[in-house]
Amino acid sequence: MAEGSPDPSSRGLVQTFDTELNADSVEWCPVEGCQDVLLCGTYQLEEQDKGESTCDEKRPQTRVGQLRVYRLESTEASPRSLSLHHCLDMPGVLDIKWCARACLLLTCGLVNAAGHLQLWQVADTALMTPPKKLTQIDLGLTCLGLSLDWSDSKHDSLQIVTSDSTGSLSVFDVDSDVTKVSSWHAHEYEAWICAYDRWNEDVIYSGGDDGMFKGWDLRVGTTPTFTNKRHSMGVCSIQSNRLQEYKLAVGSYDEELHVWDTRQMKRPLAVCDLGGGIWRVKWDPFEGDTILTATMYNGFHIVDASDTLSIKAHYTSASNLGYGADWCHKAGAARESASDDVTTDTKTSTIATCSFYDHSLQLRSWPT
Repeated sequence: MAEGSPDPSSRGLVQTFDTELNADSVEWCPVEGCQDVLLCGTYQLEEQDKGESTCDEKRPQTRVGQLRVYRLESTEASPRSLSLHHCLDMPGVLDIKWCARACLLLTCGLVNAAGHLQLWQVADTALMTPPKKLTQIDLGLTCLGLSLDWSDSKHDSLQIVTSDSTGSLSVFDVDSDVTKVSSWHAHEYEAWICAYDRWNEDVIYSGGDDGMFKGWDLRVGTTPTFTNKRHSMGVCSIQSNRLQEYKLAVGSYDEELHVWDTRQMKRPLAVCDLGGGIWRVKWDPFEGDTILTATMYNGFHIVDASDTLSIKAHYTSASNLGYGADWCHKAGAARESASDDVTTDTKTSTIATCSFYDHSLQLRSWPT
């Protein structure tokens, strides 16, 4: 499919882009006035040159990637259209998160396959100049950075938590400089995901390839406040609900989406089988009662979480690895539709998804 071309056979698909390398993360900027900026991270294992021996297991493998910067714009042909503004080469990007605090201008953090935490600033909101790297911190000589999260803007201090392939979590203060506060071994295998509680940022959640979902309270040290073993496979996605206190979404390779009340962690409020490993979960930024998922081997889902979990939309993908998904924070525009002489106004949400093996970024529209 040509870059930017619509596919009328796919419900809700507005545009697709070839990301050149395998795409694994997408993040819309949450800062008001800049919510039309989208970042996409890519990651690919560089193939050995022809003629080189493949028997040397100690030969280092190069994991390359890009940070791609897009902007949502209006054209005569379409009220919603993405355009690529910048593409920065770097080690493979595993996760990206924007800082929601506007005082840092447009700042994002990323973790990469070289074991770095990097902070980047988009100083030019018109995207006339590429993002500028502010700092780089080594997470470890032999690890891959797998995920990160920012503490929210409720406290004076600003922090970042990271997780890595050795099973460790690290917490950093972000002030005039980035300083490591603590680091500890949290999971036996890869720590796939880490996330702050949006209502109590002394609390962090993590999930690992050991199948464990854990909670941590930074005020009492590095002993978990709970260890949950309900998932039968690795826990790879967690997000706290910014709009509804105590709500937490957790996804796993075992294909089950769990929604929790953080006041009662013995059993989830609701469970839904999505037919694919749940690599990312994203609460909607408007009401906080809908979850968008990147469901690996089963495309992407929109799930109503207002009561029990029910699937509202399922977007299939030609690739068998749906890795990235996020809601645009910009309020959806009203859309008029007429049928049988009845006209209704429907609001639409804008969504970005990306899939790995077909190195594809998709812009989607969902009527809410």
